[in-house]
Amino acid sequence: MKSQQQGRSVQAKRSVAIQQLRQHIAEGQLDLAFNNGHSLLAKFKQDAEVHFLLGLVAEQTGQLRIARGYAAKSITFSEHPDSIFLLSRIERAEGETDQSLELCDRALQLRPDSIQLYIHRAGTLEEAGRNSEARAVVIPLIEKLQSNNRKIPHELNYELAKLLVQEEKYSNAIELIDDLVADQTTPPQLHRLQLYLKAKAFDRSNSYESAFTAATQANKIGRLQFDPVLYEQQVTVLIEQWNAERIAKFPITSCEDELPVFIAGMPRSGTSLIDQIIDAHPNASGVGELSTLELFAQQLSEVYNSELEPPKCFGRYDRFRWNRVARSYVKSIREQSPSGATRVVNKALGNNKLVGLIACLFPKTRVIHALRDPRDVAISCYMGGFNNRRHPWTTRLDWIVSSWEQSLRMMEHWKEVLDIPILDVSYERLVTDPEVEIPRLIKFLGLPWDSACMNFHQTKRTVRTLSYDQVNRPIYTSSVSRHANYEQCVSGIEYPKY
Repeated sequence: MKSQQQGRSVQAKRSVAIQQLRQHIAEGQLDLAFNNGHSLLAKFKQDAEVHFLLGLVAEQTGQLRIARGYAAKSITFSEHPDSIFLLSRIERAEGETDQSLELCDRALQLRPDSIQLYIHRAGTLEEAGRNSEARAVVIPLIEKLQSNNRKIPHELNYELAKLLVQEEKYSNAIELIDDLVADQTTPPQLHRLQLYLKAKAFDRSNSYESAFTAATQANKIGRLQFDPVLYEQQVTVLIEQWNAERIAKFPITSCEDELPVFIAGMPRSGTSLIDQIIDAHPNASGVGELSTLELFAQQLSEVYNSELEPPKCFGRYDRFRWNRVARSYVKSIREQSPSGATRVVNKALGNNKLVGLIACLFPKTRVIHALRDPRDVAISCYMGGFNNRRHPWTTRLDWIVSSWEQSLRMMEHWKEVLDIPILDVSYERLVTDPEVEIPRLIKFLGLPWDSACMNFHQTKRTVRTLSYDQVNRPIYTSSVSRHANYEQCVSGIEYPKY
């Protein structure tokens, strides 16, 4: 009797803790949710719901690999549609279209009336360029809801609008989006995405002033503050801390593997295009925007003591720990890549800050620096729809220009103080002279030439970036000097020389 009472007491405490955990997630208190979730997991190691909730937190903080582990673990303990749906979303974000669809169908077997799962399925197909299959999901679902006099969810109409843009039915897409935007019940985040899509539709129909207006409206929703002066100061501190004299005393790992390759540079500078070209080579692969090293850099920053000389300044993170991180990273990217891959590319957008750390972890690495006209970067970022905590500077043109300057400043510093090879790849030269630039890129990686790199768009790989519907087609030059279309909209901004 006593043990039953104790059991009920434990379960009651668990229920309260789970409820609090869900509340923290709903309120956006993700750090608190993650810490409390780990404490709960220590007591309930095989609790499917705890694993699911931790996976949810990791997903929302962009730690997709960690999220995948929690979601997969949750499913092993309980075949719950929420956990399967979470894993499907992660696979979609990682570009694993077939796996995502397979998991989505598996969740639908358990929850066949879930509109959200059908919307997710349609979005996965559209992002993979399988538009006719996506339409075959969206239209019957809309017709079914209409026949039952049910309201069409905002997310479903958004998927339809995306398809209309892909089908070049721009006026129809804009009309639908205007109806959606006018609905005051639309959640702010979706409202913002709808406006970015409207900007894309206007841009592709050559209505540039209207496109800029829509993007401006989108960028004002939930805009986070960014201080260019403070960011410049932070870059200055980074450069001072990672000078040649200090780097010589930093932990250098014994990793001799040439497998890790990194692309660094500003968003919308051709990083996805470069990644696709390399991935098309039979001896190379891409792992997308892998955040493993950013997490390690964050751990280092938390213990870093500027008053101590290296390597003591890193506290408990001595050379052995750096070696462990390097080995773990190499093992991870090898497992994620096809057999026979000798170069694996990571194009995480924070790499420009991490090149010094990368050089210490992987002395045999190669780094590709993606460069593009800052005016085109500014317009592409502004129209692109980043607008998140990691890239608050994308919501104003002058902020984007400041970030471009600091990115270039960091990359020039790395070239001066590091021994690793760093190759500048100009987006403009890459798309206008691919017969020269693509072989140059492949040669830099130490790989034999393969013509598959010229036909990168024919691979079945799905790219999950803002440019997903652009890099999955042959090289085109229409985005060069894109800023000229918006000359009247961007007057007054002083751009650096390029």
